[in-house]
Parts: sequence; structure tokens; C-alpha cells
Amino acid sequence: MAARRTPLSLYVHWPFCSFLCRFCAFSKARVPAGGVDHERVTAALLRELGTELAPHAGKGLRSIYFGGGTPSLAEPRHIAQIIEAAAALVPLVDGAEITLESNPTSAEVAKMRAFKQAGVTRYSIGVQTLDDRALRRAGRLHTGAEGLAAVDRAKALFPGRVSLDMMFGFAGQTPAQWQAELATALDHADQHVSVYQLTVEPGTPLFRDTRAQRIVLPDDDVQAQMYETAVEACAARGLRHYEVSSYAAPGAESVHNTGYWRGRQWVGIGPSAHSRFVDPASGQWTRSVRIPDIRRWMHSCEAAGHGTARSEAVTAADASREAVVLGLRMLDGLSVRRFAAVSGGRALADYLHMDAVQRHVGDGRLRWDSAAGDARLAPTERGLAVVDSVLLDILP
Repeated sequence: MAARRTPLSLYVHWPFCSFLCRFCAFSKARVPAGGVDHERVTAALLRELGTELAPHAGKGLRSIYFGGGTPSLAEPRHIAQIIEAAAALVPLVDGAEITLESNPTSAEVAKMRAFKQAGVTRYSIGVQTLDDRALRRAGRLHTGAEGLAAVDRAKALFPGRVSLDMMFGFAGQTPAQWQAELATALDHADQHVSVYQLTVEPGTPLFRDTRAQRIVLPDDDVQAQMYETAVEACAARGLRHYEVSSYAAPGAESVHNTGYWRGRQWVGIGPSAHSRFVDPASGQWTRSVRIPDIRRWMHSCEAAGHGTARSEAVTAADASREAVVLGLRMLDGLSVRRFAAVSGGRALADYLHMDAVQRHVGDGRLRWDSAAGDARLAPTERGLAVVDSVLLDILP
């Protein structure tokens, strides 16, 4: 029998976009006028991959996630090279999930089959909204109809393995419009849907527009109503609200993202990518972040084999806080046993403000659960909606 391998995930950040959404705060850059130097970017990614992944050869890759930016702008043959190089360094476990994020423009949809042949097993499509005016205002290049057509195309190629991303809270959007829009999107959806509230991130064009009152978004009460609409509509379609922004049929949850929430190990490559893993040399939990500037990151990869900006040990205090913050963003919650393991043996009840915990249990935002003898602190459906406020109350 083969030895059981420690699960590891790989995140690959492709930083280029053909357009820059007005709400997006992720690390990215518009495709330069002369086009992307695909060979150079891929070579830098492969160099960093070799440096960062090779020490983990004794583990097993449970997922690879190509995010960005817009990784569907990459060439399928380069995606295949990265997948093959990763698998040569750390073996893929049976059924490993390999996800690629995509926008539903015609050029990207045309490459969908080639991405499957390259090794991609799961497709995530950023439809965002079906309102063409809202799409134009956000800086998107597709229409609502093209978004739905892309989802239909992906379902034919990746049945049961397609995620549809939607957003609510656009300027002028009403609860009735959102309800109708979401119903149409769910008619086309596969077995996984992510629903995000449009948030105003500092430094984005949307932030500047709202500060200057050029754009007025729906108020908090309206957005809360839209959130409840999403919860109810997805539940009616048999999609479980398994984490704060995502809904899935049983067995269709994102392996990669649930790994983050559960505090599992991952290595990230590409500009601004983060990593969090047990260092095979020291046995210590370590986290690192790559250089965010694309040119500086590439130069560093070419010169040193990696673009790490900083790396540091994860302290027990850091691990304790992260375990609570991440664990309570999933409906399954945080295992008391796991918390003790990552916190150096500290009991969860000794760490949290238990009077606040019990208050939130009493008002129906948190619950204590027990499965297979392992107690868990978990949010209720109501609690997931206000999890940030709950965390502020219960964390030291």
C-alpha cells in the first residue's frame, strides 16, 4: 500500500487582464500594448515553481488553482507545462482538482477545450451580473448573454465541475432585479455557485467614485436583503451554503478553497501570491508572499529562482487567530481538536471571549456541534451573514 501523503495545494497567479474591473483590488495589470511575453512569464513561473515546490516532494498535490488576473488569457500549452512540472515535483493525488478562472469573452471561451486537454478539470467563470449596463460600468467586456453561453459551454466540457460567480449590490440594482437575475443564472448553473457582495476596496476606481458620490450603491439593508435572497434561492436549488460566499451540491465543493478555510498547506507562485506550509527542513509552519510588482517579480525569478518578498514563521498566536477567522467562515465551523493542535495545545474555550460566544449561541448566530466525538464551534446560516461582526466580539 502506498504511503499516505500530506495534502498540499498549489496556487498559480497569472497577473494580466484584458481589462481592469473598477471594483477589483487584486494584484493585476492590463495586457501591455505589445502583448504579454508569454514565454518569459511562463519561464519565470516555472523557475519559481521549481524553487518553491521541490522541497515538498514528499507531499501530495490535492489541487492546483490558476487565479489572477485572468489566467484564461494564458496559452493552454503553458498551462499544461506548469501542470506537468508541478506533478513531476509533487505527485498529484487521485482525483486532484485543477481549476482555472476565466472570463466569458468569446476569445477565452474558444480556448476552453484546449484548457481541458492541458489538464484543467474544473472551470470557474466570472459572469458577475447579467445586466449589460452594469457590466459596462464595471469595465467588463462581455454581455450577460455571453456569460450564460460560456457557462453552458463549460458544462458540456466539465460536467459537474463548473463554478459560476455572481455579484450583487451594483448601483441602481433593486432586490427584485437581483432575484430575477439570480434565478436566470441558477437556471444555467452547474453544481457550484459563488455569490459576492460588491465591496468598495480602497484604491480602486469604484472607491473613488463612491467617495465623490458619482456612484451610489444600495444601502446596507437592501444589500442584506439581497444576501438573504441568494441564500434562499441557492437552497431551493439544492446548493448548500458551505462557506461564506459559496454554494455547492454535495461533493461539488471547491477542494482548493476549502483547503484554505481549513488551514491546510499551500504554496503560491506568481506576483503577490501567498504561501502557508510546514517547512520540510525545520518542521515549522511558515508563510511567505511574493513580490507584487510584475517586472520586479520576473527579474527576481530570473536572477534568484524565486520572487519572494518576505518569509516568516507562523507563531502559535498567529495560527490560533487564523484558525478561528478562517474556520468560522465555513458552515461546518472550527474543530476544537484542530484548534488545540495548531495553537500549541491551548483550549478554544481559554482563547475566546466565552461570554460573547455564549451570547451569540443564544441569539442564534453560533452553535456548538459534535460529530464523531469532536466538538465544533460553527456559525449558523444567520451567523455567516454577519461573521465579521461575530469575530470582532469573540476574538481576544
